[in-house]
Amino acid sequence: MSGRQPFDRRTGERRSADRMDQRSSDRRERRETERRRGAGRRDLDTLLDVTRRLMTVTDLDALLRLIAGATVTMVGSERATIYIVDQDRQEYWSRVATGKGVGEIRFPVGVGIAGMVAKTGETISIPDAYADPRFNPESDKRTGFHTRNLLTLAMTGHDGKVIGVFQAVNKKNGEFTIEDEITLGSLASSAAVAVENAQLVNAQKRLWLSLIETLATTVDARDQQTAGHSKRVTRYAGVIGEEMGLSEEDLERLQAAALLHDYGKIAVRDRFLQKPGKLDDAEFAYMKAHAEKTAEFLSYLDFPPDMREVPEIAAQHHERMDGKGYPKGLSGDAILPGARIVAAADVFDALTAPRYYKPAYGLDKTIEIMDGMAGAHLDPAVMQAVHRALPALERTIDELRPTWPKHGDEGMGSIAEAASGLSERDRAPAAPAAS
Repeated sequence: MSGRQPFDRRTGERRSADRMDQRSSDRRERRETERRRGAGRRDLDTLLDVTRRLMTVTDLDALLRLIAGATVTMVGSERATIYIVDQDRQEYWSRVATGKGVGEIRFPVGVGIAGMVAKTGETISIPDAYADPRFNPESDKRTGFHTRNLLTLAMTGHDGKVIGVFQAVNKKNGEFTIEDEITLGSLASSAAVAVENAQLVNAQKRLWLSLIETLATTVDARDQQTAGHSKRVTRYAGVIGEEMGLSEEDLERLQAAALLHDYGKIAVRDRFLQKPGKLDDAEFAYMKAHAEKTAEFLSYLDFPPDMREVPEIAAQHHERMDGKGYPKGLSGDAILPGARIVAAADVFDALTAPRYYKPAYGLDKTIEIMDGMAGAHLDPAVMQAVHRALPALERTIDELRPTWPKHGDEGMGSIAEAASGLSERDRAPAAPAAS
């Protein structure tokens, strides 16, 4: 008798089916593995692209918008908010988030889920917001939004301190996963570097602005009749520049130059600067040298690359369109556009604020005088912008009225004794120009 077992057809079919199931399972696993690899490559590509963009942005609000948008994209959430931790004030805040109804949010560190993460640095993932006692529904009540789930994790700086918090809200498909935590952790590492860079740039900018504001204040403090003049000219120049469509960078240069436009007066002796009466020709020539001194003194400052034009703009504010100004007698397009705006803002303040020789002129008289200066002295295009910006300029005058010098202040003299019109120290040759 043979040792072969009889063939069992049912067993063969079962084995065949098992092999087919195994092959099908293997194919599914391969597809899933390939899908995950593909998704991983896409996530990595997205992260690299976002990181490249993060490194080019130094404006903090713009940076936070970019991070919030990347968070929504990378973890598939409905909303995201990026908070910055203020260690000095022990607060966390955000002006930027995706979704509607979002303004600046500011809370003490330790309050709320984001506050807990800001305090401890631990990641908090909540699959069911309303079932978790840590969730505060007040924000939903205020905005009308319904939070289902959320993922919150810390952004850590180079010294290990929490500098920010990521919060993704409402995963579109299911709940937030470990993979989502890993993805946001990678984004947080890149974002932390970018945020610290932006904060450093902002701190340097604040230091630089405080320096030039201090320089401007020291000049204004020497002469009570022009107290606050530099800051007012800066505000008026900003209004005119915005009306002319200047970019944010151009406006920053313009306003820095406006703040410093009279810095050369630091070298003018008090007996000329504060003389209440008429200046003779020699005194007037001496007074005019302040424009050259402005350029000379500001040349000693190491301006940031995007601010290198500031000394030149400041020094040119007494140049005229017809070439009869000073210190170089430039004309037309040879005068920097920013200098033409500062010139108009300078005249505007000299007319609208009181001086020892004149009362504060009303807006109608101011514009009448300035229109008469257009073409020969002031740039007609700038004057057109002044006309368009009159409502904003009028509001700014009202805001700045408390900074005007007051009668009785040293150097103001008596209005009854003053001659009408602009004084010699405020004139360029053959036509009026403000100080």
